[in-house]
Amino acid sequence: FGGQPVRQPAYNFRDVPYCSKDLAGSTLSEVTDRQHLVNSIAEFALLCNEATRRKHLSEIARGKKSRCPSKPLSIEYIFDRIDTDDPIWGFMVRTDTPMSSKGRTSNLKASPQWKRGMLQGFITVTTFTQWRSSFRFDSLHESAFAYDPDDLTELALKGIRKYDNDGRLAEELEATVHGGDPWKEGIVYPRIAEISLFGALGCGKKLLQLVIERLERSRASESQNYDYIVLQATENSIPFYESMGFVRVGCIMENKTSEKGYKSSPVESYVTKKHGETLAKISQEFGGNVWDTVFLNKPMYPTIGPRSWLKKGTTVFYHSTKAQILATSDASKTGQLGVTLEESSLAPKWYLAKENDTPRSIAKKFCVHFGDLLECNKKRYPELVGTSRLKSGTRIQVSRFDVEDEAYIPYSHWTFPDDELEPDEPSYMMAMKLERKTGKDAISLPIAESLSVPISPYSPDENGASEILQQPPAIKRTAPIFNSKKTKSVKKPKLR
Repeated sequence: FGGQPVRQPAYNFRDVPYCSKDLAGSTLSEVTDRQHLVNSIAEFALLCNEATRRKHLSEIARGKKSRCPSKPLSIEYIFDRIDTDDPIWGFMVRTDTPMSSKGRTSNLKASPQWKRGMLQGFITVTTFTQWRSSFRFDSLHESAFAYDPDDLTELALKGIRKYDNDGRLAEELEATVHGGDPWKEGIVYPRIAEISLFGALGCGKKLLQLVIERLERSRASESQNYDYIVLQATENSIPFYESMGFVRVGCIMENKTSEKGYKSSPVESYVTKKHGETLAKISQEFGGNVWDTVFLNKPMYPTIGPRSWLKKGTTVFYHSTKAQILATSDASKTGQLGVTLEESSLAPKWYLAKENDTPRSIAKKFCVHFGDLLECNKKRYPELVGTSRLKSGTRIQVSRFDVEDEAYIPYSHWTFPDDELEPDEPSYMMAMKLERKTGKDAISLPIAESLSVPISPYSPDENGASEILQQPPAIKRTAPIFNSKKTKSVKKPKLR
């Protein structure tokens, strides 16, 4: 972005009032221009810090044991997200008419520090992308939640925290189409949206509801065809996201440098039999989604679309039905999918024991060597023997006995191919499935219509941001300039 200094707000965030529930007294703008987000980077960081401070003080005032505040968003992280996320869009809320600190109608005399254009909330959305070739969504793997804080683990065991306990959500996420080069653009998941940046003072719930409403009602297209939404939660924000329908989902990766080259979800190929075939017709024939097919073929044919006419003999790729098989971590489902453990094992498969199951009966059930199964699982349950009667829900590994426990670690979001990783610093990834709307249901916008202010295109001049954000000082040249004399140009030799 031209190396310009970050614009600083000409106000103190302690003076920013909370939003009213229906956003009365504020402006609500949709942001699609990346530069507008860049201009607000300092505001984003300061608002998150202020929101954390207020929550901490509120818990103390109520006599509640306050957690140590989570590490705030850094300007570097915010900048990286805005610079890298593609596509990127979102909403911003700014003050419009004088409000009290609690978000009630006021006047300038009663609220002398109030200014028009103060940032009260922001949220940005992108397509989920990661840069680890071995990454997979997997809530049943032993490493998935292994490094969660002890208090969160205890709350999960008591049923207070919401986890993807049966692994179904992770399987659905892993089965979605994805592809890319982890050393270049990253591995992109076009069916999964991500909340990349989010902060608010009283309007967080409305902003997130607006995003969900927009995603569920958006018509499928090449740039937007989302079925799921994910995010990285701080410990303080977990209860809020759970109240909005998100659950903790497992993500793992191998603790090694990413492999180079393009990597995608399982695909199958098709060679066109005549001139004029299209991806739309091919997708229909093989039961796939046309936008998934377009995504998979863009690397080879950059200008291809759903109705592009293809020449006879053109090879195209479509999303394979094997994706569901390879995404399944629950060993009990492999039989239902008509495959053996060996055919489905990219990562270890797990079996949740039924009451009084024994290791010997489980080995027989899945046709695996009893000695290998017992030796592998004794690392977790040292007193395990062939006739041990297991409690319901006991997790038993039934494949890939050759894979060491240390081979997989919890995923750390926003890490790159050659980053050195620490397994005790995982990301708390949360996800939810969107309820896609069609027809008349896609037209109604109950959340947007419940607000007292309209959604308008972001305009710094109209919402007051241009007046409240200080222009960065001009960069002055401080180093001396040497060799300022003009040098004679070297004559080119004449060609004979």
